[in-house]
Amino acid sequence: MMKKYFAAANTEAGFFSLFDEVFSPERLRRIYILKGGPGTGKSTLMRDIGFTAEENGYDVEYICCSSDPDSLDGIIIPSLSVAVLDGTAPHITDPVYPGVSEHIINLEEAFDCESLSKKREEILSLIRAKKESYRTAYRFLCAAGSLEKERAALTSSFFLREKAEAAVKRLLSSFHHTREGTQKTKYISAISCNGMTTLDTLRNRAKKIFAVTDKHGLGCYFMNTLYEAVCREKLDCTVCPTPLMYAHKEAVFLEGEDALFVLCKEKEPVYADKIVNCMRFIEKSAVTERKGRLRFLEKCEDAVMEGALSALSEAGDFHKKAEKIYSACVDFSKIHTIKKRMLSEIFANKV
Repeated sequence: MMKKYFAAANTEAGFFSLFDEVFSPERLRRIYILKGGPGTGKSTLMRDIGFTAEENGYDVEYICCSSDPDSLDGIIIPSLSVAVLDGTAPHITDPVYPGVSEHIINLEEAFDCESLSKKREEILSLIRAKKESYRTAYRFLCAAGSLEKERAALTSSFFLREKAEAAVKRLLSSFHHTREGTQKTKYISAISCNGMTTLDTLRNRAKKIFAVTDKHGLGCYFMNTLYEAVCREKLDCTVCPTPLMYAHKEAVFLEGEDALFVLCKEKEPVYADKIVNCMRFIEKSAVTERKGRLRFLEKCEDAVMEGALSALSEAGDFHKKAEKIYSACVDFSKIHTIKKRMLSEIFANKV
């Protein structure tokens, strides 16, 4: 099964990265850090190594780019304790234990710098425009986060915490193979240049899916209650924050049971074994009294999110134009040689 996750997010507080956790040099035996500009084939190189690993029977985790889900930020081959990652901006990565755990792969060796210098002004213009589009997007995302917090402040007083805690306790007690273990944090959704993107890795892995309804954004209270219980029990799990706000949880996956608890927006189709109706844990009369204000906040948040996605789409267009220029100035035969050397090192005596 192909496993895909995000290790970063475009959030209300700007770009947020989990690279230090996901690509920990204390946990991984060998980490290849790719350095090189756009269009140098970093994603293709990582994908080719991942496919080679799969062809030889190894599981691979593909870490997708949170701005462009069609590209990769990295791959991990768990059983070999090997990772390859993109170490360029915005998730600049430098070795902590150079030559011991991490190895820098300089793809700029394949640049035709003379040809690039002739495109200098065009490249500078595109990169400046991309940066400005990202700044605009992050201002919109900050506004969306403020509206989300305002909605949370409005609704927090009528959340029936004790009732939710009792429901969580009943749900967790129904599992018989839950075990103590580690808690991993990964993103399964991204606010990207391609729009809102959600990966289906956890849904595909799950044997049982609990859909937590999210009317008026109230589902986050139940998810946070579940998350707190899982932390207290120190259960082996994967926790997924929402891409906008790290404090809110989009999904909790219990590894011992292959059970997924996931937020489902009010108007989204629901595919689940069980529905957890968040309105059971809310004073409905209080929601009714504030319904008009809640709807207004939702419309405002939808509007600023549309602005953020539009700005991110522009940033993506500028990036693709820059990629096209760089790609025309790269000697890909040199990239192929680098890939062959990496494959030889990674799979020495193993394939």
